[in-house]
Amino acid sequence: MKLDPIVLQFLRDLVVNNHREWFHDNKAYYDRAKEAFESFVIAQMDAIAQFDEQVKGLKAKDCTFRIHRDIRFSQDKTPYKIHFGAYMAKDGRKSLNAGYYTHIEPDGSLLAGGLHMPSKELLAKVRMAIYTHPEAFKGIINRPKFKQHFPEIYGEKLKGAPRGFNKDFEDIDLIKYQSYDFFKMISDDELISDDYFAQSIESFKILKPLNDYFNQVLSK
Repeated sequence: MKLDPIVLQFLRDLVVNNHREWFHDNKAYYDRAKEAFESFVIAQMDAIAQFDEQVKGLKAKDCTFRIHRDIRFSQDKTPYKIHFGAYMAKDGRKSLNAGYYTHIEPDGSLLAGGLHMPSKELLAKVRMAIYTHPEAFKGIINRPKFKQHFPEIYGEKLKGAPRGFNKDFEDIDLIKYQSYDFFKMISDDELISDDYFAQSIESFKILKPLNDYFNQVLSK
C-alpha cells in the first residue's frame, strides 16, 4: 500500500489557498484527496487489527477528523486545517483509550500514540500507576527499540509535583505530564516512499505495549 501523492499535493495547495472560494472551486480535488487518505487509513487499520483487536470493525469515518477548523475563539480565521488526521482506537476519534494516530501535513507529518490530553480523572489514574509501580512504565519507554522510534514524551508539564504526590519521588518528572504523547516525525520523502506503509505499521507495533499499559490502567 502506497500513499497516493494527491494527498500531500492537495494539502500543499491548500496551504497557499486557505479560503472558502478556492476550496469550493476545488471540492472535487479535495474529495479525491480525502478518499485517498481514507483508503490509506483503512489499510493501516486492517494491519493494526492483526495485532490489536481494539481497532477491529472501525471505519474510516469513525477515525478521521474533519478538515474544517473551529474558528469561533481563534485569532487565526483560516477556515481549513492544513493536515489530514485519523485516530485509530476503540470508539474512533472520540475515544478515551490510548491508540494510534496518523497525521499527514506538508513538512509536518507524524505517527503518534499514547494518551493525548486525558481528563483529570484519567490523568490521576495514570499518575498513580506510575507513582506506585514506576518500573512497569519505564520498562516500556526505555526499551532500546522503543527509544529509537519514540525517544521522548511530548506534552505540557507541571512545574512542580502534582498535588498529593511526594516531590522527592525519584521519578517525579514522569508524573508531571498532562499529556503522554509519543510521536515520530515523518519527512515528505518518507511519506511517499514505497515502504512507508510497512514502516508505519512497524512503528505502531512498537507502540502497542505502551497503549496496552495505558488502557489497562484506565480500565481499573
